[in-house]
Amino acid sequence: MKIIDEDALRALIADEVRRVVREEVGRAADRGEYLSVARAAETAEVTPGTIRSWIQQGRLTRFHAGRELRVLRSELTSLLARQPQSARVEEPEQAAVRYLNRKREEAG
Repeated sequence: MKIIDEDALRALIADEVRRVVREEVGRAADRGEYLSVARAAETAEVTPGTIRSWIQQGRLTRFHAGRELRVLRSELTSLLARQPQSARVEEPEQAAVRYLNRKREEAG
């Protein structure tokens, strides 16, 4: 007398292994993707200068593809997840507008 249907158990294990492998392949593709500074800036919704600044500050690791500077998508995603939108580096243009608005309020 069998307590467990061996064929059903094998099918269940095979299905679960396939699911886990699909997930891991998807994650590996995302972890290993290198982005140009321009593409990273577009992804993070900041300027390329901000991406370079984050690299200089050590927040992102610098990689080179020839002369092209690259960052890992996984590192960028991790940085953005740790850092709330309000804590991101202010763009120079945004700082200038904020400064001018403050001066106008003081003068007016």
